[in-house]
Amino acid sequence: MIHPVAVLGGGIAGAAAALRLAQGGQRPLWIAAERREAFKPGEHLSAAALPLLKTLGSDAMLRAEAHRHAHSTYSAWGNDLLVERNAIVQLEGPPTVLDRAAFEDTLAAQAVAAGATRIAGDVDAVQVVDGSWRLSSAAGDFKTAFIFDATGRKAIIASRFGTRFQGDKLCCQYALLTGAKDPRPVTLIEAVEHGWWYLSVLADGRVVLNYYTDPDMPGLDPQGFEARARATRAIGAYLSDHGYDTCDTPRRITTNSTWIAPAIGAGWVAIGDAAAAFDPLSSHGMTTALWSAIEAADAYLAQDRARMHAYADSVAKGVQDYLNAKTAVYQREMRWPESPFWSRRHSDA
Repeated sequence: MIHPVAVLGGGIAGAAAALRLAQGGQRPLWIAAERREAFKPGEHLSAAALPLLKTLGSDAMLRAEAHRHAHSTYSAWGNDLLVERNAIVQLEGPPTVLDRAAFEDTLAAQAVAAGATRIAGDVDAVQVVDGSWRLSSAAGDFKTAFIFDATGRKAIIASRFGTRFQGDKLCCQYALLTGAKDPRPVTLIEAVEHGWWYLSVLADGRVVLNYYTDPDMPGLDPQGFEARARATRAIGAYLSDHGYDTCDTPRRITTNSTWIAPAIGAGWVAIGDAAAAFDPLSSHGMTTALWSAIEAADAYLAQDRARMHAYADSVAKGVQDYLNAKTAVYQREMRWPESPFWSRRHSDA
């Protein structure tokens, strides 16, 4: 049996593509590994995502108690002073701080309910045989005529059959903190000599604490993670003022800028981070995942080759716009010109 279309990879892009294809009358084969951890980092959802969720009929999920509106974001970037960005001045409305795992689980359940056939596991091998794709996994072998690659930065199809570009080597060390007494629900961003910190309070009072730097920079020893956070000016004061006293073991993930050009090929299309993965400072990763899944799925459902090429062109333009904006934002922080982390990003100008 040859499945007309398959979606590879979980996460927001994979779930959204499987849902949109099912809503369009397809019964997509969706091969995605089960989430291995209870917590998944990446929780700041831009208000620009709301119309996309409405397109999917999924906007009601943001009203769940697991999520909260992000009315106040403060940043110490370019100087020691905290600058507030309040959602009251944003015409599109406030961003949302998600319980990312709960959000993805709900979206995945909607995709399955709409008719997507989900197979748990990873694709171990890919072959092109007689004009179709042969996918091997622990759950068995499958054939499909067309693939949506939603496998994140690995991009197991797109990186093999397309051209991958990489803009930096950014990584993230993150942990959850608990034990607060009456926490104030804010988001903080603070630049330091060798990278930058991000703190956000989840709806249940836990704090997600991220440190972004390059892999060759000092300060990635997990044993010193909490001490380094407490040594910062703004974030350290917040943790102290609100009584956060417990830190789980820090984990590390890749958060570098990478993209595929073009984001389409013979029998495949890349979506989400497989198409273009951005610096988390942009706060557009999840919005891009939703947009790319919907656009590519609609082009596929219409069997419109010109629309699929227009999608790839939009991804390419989005990457260029992102690179320009990224350079401008990093140029605002000039306090540590001798730090390789900052000098690398200033040299992009």
